[in-house]
Amino acid sequence: MGKRKALKGLGAKFGATVRKRYTRIYKLLKLKRTCPKCGSESLKREASGIWVCKKCGYKVAGGAYRP
Repeated sequence: MGKRKALKGLGAKFGATVRKRYTRIYKLLKLKRTCPKCGSESLKREASGIWVCKKCGYKVAGGAYRP
């Protein structure tokens, strides 16, 4: 069995370029982020451009895939 990537339904019909782009963005989105207020690694994306620390509740506005 081969390695499974986080491609959720992107088969051969979408092409290699789209799959590579999606994989790059997905990996960037799922990285562990540090909270600028408390310093813990629990900053998660709540919505597009809104990042919330799960520990202290601090909200940060930023980019869609990076705070």
